[in-house]
Parts: sequence; structure tokens; C-alpha cells
Amino acid sequence: MTTRVAEVQSRGVSKAVIVFEGLGFVVAVGVCWLTEVFDSPFSWQQLLIETALIALLGAACVWWTIQSVRRVRYLEGFLVLCASCKSVKVDDRWVDIESVLPGEPQLIMSHGICPACARKLYGEDWRNRDAGHTG
Repeated sequence: MTTRVAEVQSRGVSKAVIVFEGLGFVVAVGVCWLTEVFDSPFSWQQLLIETALIALLGAACVWWTIQSVRRVRYLEGFLVLCASCKSVKVDDRWVDIESVLPGEPQLIMSHGICPACARKLYGEDWRNRDAGHTG
């Protein structure tokens, strides 16, 4: 799957999550209204207070979801770059930086080390050296 396809799918899923979350709160308000209508002593005050509380809770949840989606998109925008050979990690494989940068103008660089350079620099036991690191 290409990066662009994944980005488009991610945005579609994000919008769907927010829409369904909002619809869930609309259904909760509807259930609240239905139960109040069929309640013997009908109270507009109680109905409006319950509706306002559900709406505030719904708005807070949708806002937090939007903030979380923005944070995930920001973190997904990082580009992992090998500190030794300058290869780029794309979908669990390492490719030349020239093949990635022309199509990705909004990337933020991060660093790492590709398996080939790790073996070259640290030998075959390079994975064991990192296992004891807690930093």
C-alpha cells in the first residue's frame, strides 16, 4: 500500500469515527427525549438539563477525538532516516532517500538505523546490544 493511499484511507476512517461518535450522542439524546415523553410527569426542565449534559459530554468527546486524530496524523508524518547510510524506512523496508522526498514535502525527519548499517557497524549481535538499553 502506498503512502498516499494509506493517508486517504486514514482520513476517511477518521471522519467516519467522528461522524459515528456524534451520531451516538444524537441517539442518546433521542432516547432521553423518548423516555421523558413516555414518563408520566413530563418535565421540560429535566429534559433540557439532560439534553444539555449529553450535548456537553458529546462535544467534549468529539473534541478529544479530533485532537487525538490530529496527533496521530502528526506522528505518522515522521520520516525515519538511517543515521549511517541515509536510507528511509517506508512500510517496514528501507529505500533510498531520493525515491521518497520528491513526493513527500511535509515530512518531519527523525533518525534510526537500518538493519544493514547496524550489522555493518555493530556486528551480528546488534539486536542484543539494544535489548538492554532502557533509555
